[in-house]
Amino acid sequence: MSSPILVILRAAHCRSTHHHIAVDALDRIATKQGRRLVTQLLRHHMRYLTGAKDPDVRFRDFQNHVIHVDDGYWGGAPRVASQWYDRLQKYLRQARYADAAHAAGVLSHYFTDPMMPLHTAQSPVEKVLHRPIEWSVTKSYGSLIQRWRDDPTRTVFELSDQPGWLGESMLYAARLAHAHYSELLNQYDLAAGSKQPPSGLNEDLQTRLSDLLGLAVTGWARVLERVAWEADQSGVTIPRASVTLGTVLAGVRVPDRLWIRRIAGKRQQSKVSAMVEEFRRTGDVVESLPSEQRIIARVRKIRHRERDYRARRELAARLAADEKRADESDDTPRAILPFATAARQEDDVDDARIRLQVIDPLVHAPSIGPKTADRFSAIGIHTVGDFLSADVLVTANRLATGWITAETLMSWRNQCLLMCQLPDMLARDVKLLVAVGAHTVDIIAATDEDALHSRLVAMSETAAGARLLRGGRVPDRDRVAEFIDDAMEFVQRQTSPAESVASKQRAA
Repeated sequence: MSSPILVILRAAHCRSTHHHIAVDALDRIATKQGRRLVTQLLRHHMRYLTGAKDPDVRFRDFQNHVIHVDDGYWGGAPRVASQWYDRLQKYLRQARYADAAHAAGVLSHYFTDPMMPLHTAQSPVEKVLHRPIEWSVTKSYGSLIQRWRDDPTRTVFELSDQPGWLGESMLYAARLAHAHYSELLNQYDLAAGSKQPPSGLNEDLQTRLSDLLGLAVTGWARVLERVAWEADQSGVTIPRASVTLGTVLAGVRVPDRLWIRRIAGKRQQSKVSAMVEEFRRTGDVVESLPSEQRIIARVRKIRHRERDYRARRELAARLAADEKRADESDDTPRAILPFATAARQEDDVDDARIRLQVIDPLVHAPSIGPKTADRFSAIGIHTVGDFLSADVLVTANRLATGWITAETLMSWRNQCLLMCQLPDMLARDVKLLVAVGAHTVDIIAATDEDALHSRLVAMSETAAGARLLRGGRVPDRDRVAEFIDDAMEFVQRQTSPAESVASKQRAA
């Protein structure tokens, strides 16, 4: 299911087939670098959507929108697409993300136009039917793309890794589209389409066009993935942009009642209406915020206070850590506390999104309830930092219980550490991750998204998994991708400290 942000963009801003393709492709991005690029496109969505229509309304270079297959592949689409691809990469290198979003929109137009049959040839009949057919496709887009989604044998797009891949992929797609050119002209019902645009397309044409739209959506998704990958290979790390429903709603200039009606399904309309009403009333979306968005709106209201508090908290944590290390003997196992305290000291990381801090009372840690926390308090372990710094074997012996073993303590420690290191982690998230063996950020960062999601789902279907979830939902694939992205970013930031600690350990 699409995120509410994409639902709103489609309903409030998409006025053409090019807009719909540009937005629908964002749902299909599967790579980590690509998803970071998507956040920038969403943040600058108006520039992105403006770019998707500029070739028609601003540049009007229609000779560059076509590839006439039967006329020696005449047309400038591949050439101009390559120029805009290079321009997009340049903007990413310069961190000009608004300009990059516009360039991406423009590129999407030139790339996908030749995937529509009427852009692959020209004839007297086509000149008459071109605009009516395009309008029928635009007005039927929702049902056509849904037909493609529902087809288990649906067409998808894969890119070559050879030089000149962009132009070659466009030529290949144009050949596929051109195979439907004659039938589209022969079967289109102009009389019916002029009265009710979707009626001009019979069942056969709907099937053909749905395949081609699916080709365009997946093709553009693959291009965006390649854009992000090539930027990453050149040393450019596209940062993840913060995108909220409030930001998107603030940019909507169409009356609510008009665009909400365009959303398919009464239930979806009701949910979006609640978000809009709350935003108009309060200037934010909190109470009606969908859980899948995982946007904690209250952070925005307390951020200025949190930054001041952060400095004091980090200082207290460092002092506590220094005091602990001073009290420990040389043979104490490698301390994990420095990783927890140093994890969030960079200015570009929102510390307020970390749900567990080393100075928090231990009862706030996952798997440790009030009675268990009292047991730890009795042996001098009061905070999360105390627990992370303590030796598990010594702690297990001092607790002197039959069920809190050193292995159990290590599992709890890993849960705490993940919650201290990664943003927006819930207790059930870290419990599941540790239960399936993803017990450190290094392991999570190196794990395949599909494999990790499958392991979490399999665990959730067991009795042990059900106990860990306590009625909650297993993280979906998008959330798992966030786990991996956040873990990779953490590992990158911590490379030097990690190597330093490892070096000290080897020396010892």
